Amino acid sequence: MDPKLLQAIKSLHAPSEWVHLSTIGQDGSPHVTPMMMGLQDPWLLFSLTGKQKVRNLERDPRACVAISKPTTMAHVIVWGRIEIRVDTEAQPIWEAMITRAFGAEGLGNRARTLAMDGTMLGVMVPERHRIYGLD
Repeated sequence: MDPKLLQAIKSLHAPSEWVHLSTIGQDGSPHVTPMMMGLQDPWLLFSLTGKQKVRNLERDPRACVAISKPTTMAHVIVWGRIEIRVDTEAQPIWEAMITRAFGAEGLGNRARTLAMDGTMLGVMVPERHRIYGLD
């Protein structure tokens, strides 16, 4: 991941905070939802549970995420493609993301096995980005 992008995301985003993820709906319109996002260079990570987001990503993996602080205009926009993963290698990545956000106890309360009919890990490799209002 571009070092400037990585630093910008870290300056704006804490693991337990929400971002806005946009996928492409069946009719081409944006489908935007608040999401929890994790960061594990070179990836942006998403815990996917909604059926509409997953259907959108299965049809078209392009997505955009907006990361900001509520009291400032500073923000980062990242475009990329999200790969949906439920394999055994994805499980510890998802668990680490949840643990960073909520601690070990939080993981215990949210523990689940990734599955296509349940929680999935979305993995985005940034393709382009825009950083605004950060030095």
